[in-house]
Amino acid sequence: MITVRELFDYASETDMSLTAHSIYWAIMNKKIRFDENSEKLNDIVFDQPAIQQMMKENKLRIGRIKLYVMETKHPGWFAFYLAEHSLDVYRLHEELFREPGVKVTQADRLMVRLMACAETGKEESLYDYRKGVSLFPWYVGHVMAGERVLHRM
Repeated sequence: MITVRELFDYASETDMSLTAHSIYWAIMNKKIRFDENSEKLNDIVFDQPAIQQMMKENKLRIGRIKLYVMETKHPGWFAFYLAEHSLDVYRLHEELFREPGVKVTQADRLMVRLMACAETGKEESLYDYRKGVSLFPWYVGHVMAGERVLHRM
C-alpha cells in the first residue's frame, strides 16, 4: 500500500505540481488523511478551479529550484547547476571558474536520469541529489555531451 503521505512526498520532490496540490487540497478539505491508502484519491471529486489557483500561487513552492545546463568554452562540456534563476547560474559559474558562461538552458527533463559520479561511481537521479542540497545556486558538476557522468572540476 502506498499512503497519501508517500505519494504527496514523491509528487513534491519530483515537481509534480498538480498531483501535490490536489493532495494538499484534499487534506485541507478533510476529504482524506495522510495515513490512508492513496487509492482512495481516485474516489474524490476535486475542486479543479481551487487547485489551479493554488498552483498559480504555488502554495507548496514546488519547482522553485530548477536544473540549468550551461554550455562552456570547452567544446562538448556542459556545467550543471541547481538554481532558482538563470542569472544566478551565470554569476556562480563566473565566480567558480573565472570564465563567462556561453549559454544557459533550463533542463528539468534531465532531472529523472541517473547520473554517475566520476569520483565514486555512485548513480543517482538529480532529484535525489537535489534533496541533499540546502544552499542555492549550487554547482552540480560538468558532463561531457552524450554522457551521464558528473565530473566535479
